[in-house]
Amino acid sequence: MTVQPTFVLLFALTPDAAARRSAMPAGADPIPSDVAAAYRDRIDALQQRLLGEPYLQARRLSRRSIGRLQLAGGPLEPPFADIHLVEHKSGAVVWEVWLAAPPQALDPVRWTGWLDMEVADSIARQVWERLASTHAGPTTSPELMLPLAVLRYRDGDLSELVERHAEELIKLLHRDVSPERFKPRFVQDELAGDFCRREQGLSLIARNAAIDVHAQPGVSADADGDDGPLPRNTLPLLVTLELLCLERAVLRSFLDRFARGVYGSIDDLVQLRRDIFDGLEEYYGTLAKTHGYTAEATARGEVLFGIDDLFDSVVDRLEALTFEITTRSQRTVSQLGFWLTTSFGAIETGFVAASIATWYYADDLAAVLAWTIGVTLVTALSIAALLRRTLKP
Repeated sequence: MTVQPTFVLLFALTPDAAARRSAMPAGADPIPSDVAAAYRDRIDALQQRLLGEPYLQARRLSRRSIGRLQLAGGPLEPPFADIHLVEHKSGAVVWEVWLAAPPQALDPVRWTGWLDMEVADSIARQVWERLASTHAGPTTSPELMLPLAVLRYRDGDLSELVERHAEELIKLLHRDVSPERFKPRFVQDELAGDFCRREQGLSLIARNAAIDVHAQPGVSADADGDDGPLPRNTLPLLVTLELLCLERAVLRSFLDRFARGVYGSIDDLVQLRRDIFDGLEEYYGTLAKTHGYTAEATARGEVLFGIDDLFDSVVDRLEALTFEITTRSQRTVSQLGFWLTTSFGAIETGFVAASIATWYYADDLAAVLAWTIGVTLVTALSIAALLRRTLKP
């Protein structure tokens, strides 16, 4: 069976890693203006419908087309990689790499080889090394690399494709190249996770990848009105995966900040807590949960990509941060009360001593000042020692 495969590689980076980005990929050509414009128009229209106007007005996300990398691959491999950058308000970014391959026989083993970051000459590895070269400092792996495989099948119904190649599709979903077969029950369980609502569509998410299959029986490539690199029905899944990748990177950055220790003034800690609450906006509901299709994809992705676990860890540390802020505030108030009590007690005693000394040493101003200052200092030290002993835990 012949399909037309397109792959979108999502490389997520934490804000700290993204901050070291100093240049664009070397050797990248400009993306043709009509392709870049079509990308923006389609994504912007989808985000308007999917995320809503208030989210867009908040400008939490921005995206731009970066460039096109030419790939020296075989006749069945993608000839180039179009690179786009999605930036979150927190500083986290997702490099979005579009790879459109020519029509070919369904071959998950070959495609999985293209996506294997552990293989030095794989397409994914080559592209990432080009992207990583734009970052100052040591080259590291992305926080998350998630490929989305999109297959267009025009020679029949989706049921025919699934019936003949169910296991191959699931192997592609899990990026499994082992010659050993999956259990039929496992294959059926994975297929049962389809959350696409189109009759001729199949959408699946796993820990290592996502796939989206669209059958278009009787529709030729020339007659296909949906002339973009991806079918329009795939774009909601793509945007949802972008948000999931960004949220994972944001949560990871907060855990990294906690791992370095909670330091600074109370204002610094309050700002950190404010940043955390702001960064959790997507998790708390902006991840398109009001849309039925993306709600299911989001729920699955949050579990599979470890976002729920990261969120729980951040919340636990956020509670500790709140306790630290409260404790420091109470300590500051106690210290302020301590010094106010000491100061006013000493001053009041000084006034009493000055009155007595004035009456006793009526003609000796130096003696009056000496008694006043001495009594004030002794009183201050006595009150301070008493308060310290009382407040000592």
